[in-house]
Amino acid sequence: MHKSPADRKEVSIQTADEQTFTAEQIGWRFGLGTLVLVGAYAAWLLIPVVMMTDLEPGIKAGISAVLGATPFVSKFVALAIMGRPAYYFLRRTVFKRLRRKAPHPAE
Repeated sequence: MHKSPADRKEVSIQTADEQTFTAEQIGWRFGLGTLVLVGAYAAWLLIPVVMMTDLEPGIKAGISAVLGATPFVSKFVALAIMGRPAYYFLRRTVFKRLRRKAPHPAE
């Protein structure tokens, strides 16, 4: 049995309230996640070292591919380490800085 439009209730959509966390509340997890993010880019510095070795070309290519993908994969690992509080903290901080730098539309 279908309801008529008059019988239907309107339901408002509520946005989830995100809690505000400070860097002190997030603690060591935030520091470790940041270290993973920054440290993963050091893997790119190892690619030329791998290319200078006497390894077979196929092995060099495989190692270089893994080292090249490390920064991408590290983002998932860092977010898993940091957890939801750090994710909200980073998102809030980054968006706040982007809003300041974004040009305001003419009114």
